[in-house]
Amino acid sequence: MPVDMIRKKKAPSIDKLGLSNPQKVAVNRLLTGVKNKYKKLLHETHERMHIIADLTSSLEFWYNVNGSYEYVSPSCKDVLGYDPDAFVHNGLLIENIVHEDHLEQFRRDRAAAYAGQSGAGSEYRMKTKDGNTRYVIMSWSPVLTRKGKHIGIRISMRDISEYKRCRHFSEAYEQLTLAIADELPQTGVFSLTPDRVLTSWNATAARLFGWSKEEAIGKTLSDLFPGQVDSVLEGLDALECSGRFNTNVLLKTKDGGEIGVRLIVLSLCDVEQILHQYTFLVYPLTSV
Repeated sequence: MPVDMIRKKKAPSIDKLGLSNPQKVAVNRLLTGVKNKYKKLLHETHERMHIIADLTSSLEFWYNVNGSYEYVSPSCKDVLGYDPDAFVHNGLLIENIVHEDHLEQFRRDRAAAYAGQSGAGSEYRMKTKDGNTRYVIMSWSPVLTRKGKHIGIRISMRDISEYKRCRHFSEAYEQLTLAIADELPQTGVFSLTPDRVLTSWNATAARLFGWSKEEAIGKTLSDLFPGQVDSVLEGLDALECSGRFNTNVLLKTKDGGEIGVRLIVLSLCDVEQILHQYTFLVYPLTSV
């Protein structure tokens, strides 16, 4: 039988069950009680979901499959300056406030969500209502019913503006520090990762030991000074966070010469007391 010929059977009405009037009253009372119970449960679930969503610090956007906004979290006001109603009722779209440099990426990510894909880690610049810029990181996923029907998408954005500013200043400060280090005529300066790999090597270090920055960075001290820095490396193990130690050592240069130097080693840790890097200051004990 063709599918379009199949008709679902309608549930029989109470009037067709042949019940007496008292029985009908009892059944109606029972059905009304069950209906009210589930209406209350649905309302409580809806309220609970809204409380959770309203109190999140992330920006939550829930789309229908037709592109309209079902829900926008109140944190939108604090981060972007717009009331949720601007999106839900007044026609404002996220793409209206995504910076043009990131607009195509946003559209690709949103299309992936509409296609049923999940993702995370995309960064965007957003334009706030007062004309300022915010940076956000976005994750997205399709919204499915318990039966697997695709009814929309959820986009979650977290404000990372302060992180981006701190990272920018950190990188700028690092470049400034390296530039100053290159101008120190009598002090060799270089840095090691916690794994003891060289990440910086200033001009004076290159002049003292003969290895250029390109030759030194990425190597270890043992690569450059095999068998000569074992005691120094052992001292790093005992160095506490934000600590320092001094030692004098005789080191060979690239061309086989020897130079006596005083090493001052400092450790740099983050706020969690996790080691970030070692910095070495090198002073020749004789003029070079």
